[in-house]
Amino acid sequence: MLGRGKGDSSAGRTGREAAFAAAIGAAAAALILLVVAPVIGEETNQGPEPAPQVIATTHPATHAQISGARGLAGISAVQGGKKKGKVSTVLRRITITSRITDQAIVTEEGKGTYVGIKCPTGSKAISGGIVSPYINLLISSSSPNQPKIDGKYTPNIWWLSVTNVNVDGNGGTLAWRGVVNCLSPARLGTSS
Repeated sequence: MLGRGKGDSSAGRTGREAAFAAAIGAAAAALILLVVAPVIGEETNQGPEPAPQVIATTHPATHAQISGARGLAGISAVQGGKKKGKVSTVLRRITITSRITDQAIVTEEGKGTYVGIKCPTGSKAISGGIVSPYINLLISSSSPNQPKIDGKYTPNIWWLSVTNVNVDGNGGTLAWRGVVNCLSPARLGTSS
């Protein structure tokens, strides 16, 4: 046998085998750190790119396109107020409508895309999301703040940042459509 000679004890063989295994382990760790680590960390934390059309054109969404939207257009609210010592009640009709992008937005595998979806004039963007049959699309940001460091607030534009993460092994470029829910007439964030 290799490494066996006259006068070798089993303790000596075990020590040499342990040293050999440690050397192999150290070489494998060095290989991982020098070769694989730069590839793993490369481009994993980059910002999303703007879609070709940063503010997407939209049209009203149908009930079939937006699940659970049935009956939202008929919601009413009561506002109370004082006027010269008298209490008056003003009924204001509040309408929530959904809009969907005209064109699909395309996001490459391993990259991100952001787009703004604008509500009609006089409406406020209150929520948004995407419509897609794929599980590899991750909404990494969804708000009325631009997806930049300053995060400028835009009351009638909803911003969506979507990342294409290959979670199921079926990667590739994927398409999605953005949706925004608009509230009108609305006074959000005001106090009297």
